[in-house]
Amino acid sequence: MLKAIFALILALAAGPVRAQSTAVQPTRFAGTWVGTQAWAIANPPPGSRNDQPVTLTIDLVDGRIQGTMTPFFGGDDGVTFVDTTVVGDELHAKAVVGRPRPVAASGDEPAPPAAARGGRRGGPQRNWKDAVDITFVFKSDGAVQMSGTGDVMLGDVKWMSFRYDLSKKRSRY
Repeated sequence: MLKAIFALILALAAGPVRAQSTAVQPTRFAGTWVGTQAWAIANPPPGSRNDQPVTLTIDLVDGRIQGTMTPFFGGDDGVTFVDTTVVGDELHAKAVVGRPRPVAASGDEPAPPAAARGGRRGGPQRNWKDAVDITFVFKSDGAVQMSGTGDVMLGDVKWMSFRYDLSKKRSRY
């Protein structure tokens, strides 16, 4: 009896019990999102456009999240997600500029981030895109709004940062 009272006192002293947050379903992020990409750095390059329109397309294929964003960095190449995870209520995605190069002879597997594609750590560098990795973090309100950030790494150095304000594109009936 004394142990039960002591356990109750400890539980009350610890504060209210909170339910652990669970990861949201990847379907929350699926769809076509349109909005703006803006610089998230103190001094953007001269002549840069602050709010650039972008389209982010996220699909679920065999339970895996795949995505592309166009344009990116002012170019037509866009970016392609190469690794995605849902952490809590956020989508974390690693991306490469353009389309990833296949790493397997069969071409079935997408290329990993730049560090493993050659370039700065072994293998010949084919162009500047090989040394660039992008890390996105997106958070959706579960309905039609999503915001996020994108950090562009050149080698091991943070090169640029962007912020995103997106809305789910509505289909026409």
